[in-house]
Amino acid sequence: MELRDNLLVSGNADSTVRVWDVRTGRCLHTLQGPNRHRSAVTCLQFCRGLVLSSSDDGTVKLWDLRTGAWVRDLVALHSQGSGGVVWRIRASDTRLVCAAGSRNGTEETKLLLLDFEPEERGGDE
Repeated sequence: MELRDNLLVSGNADSTVRVWDVRTGRCLHTLQGPNRHRSAVTCLQFCRGLVLSSSDDGTVKLWDLRTGAWVRDLVALHSQGSGGVVWRIRASDTRLVCAAGSRNGTEETKLLLLDFEPEERGGDE
């Protein structure tokens, strides 16, 4: 679970991510649909008006908190569905770090770094 102000985001073994209003206890969104996770959610993190979720299915997904809509997949491991999982995620405004491996011991745990920082341009333009 992740809590920010009056919003709680929960990841579930049934592969859904839910957004809750902690003041009312009401579920605002269930993040699922055709682009949902296919296995248990392993980690969540807020990032501005979005939430990142990782799963045993080897994916990291980006969701819009306001609408509950899927934005895009940020990570999809090649071994998806055959042992590849994303255990943990941590993000800043410009980077995403994922701890990925397998539940069945076929893959060693490794760190994946996605850097969204724009490259600095040279001074002679």
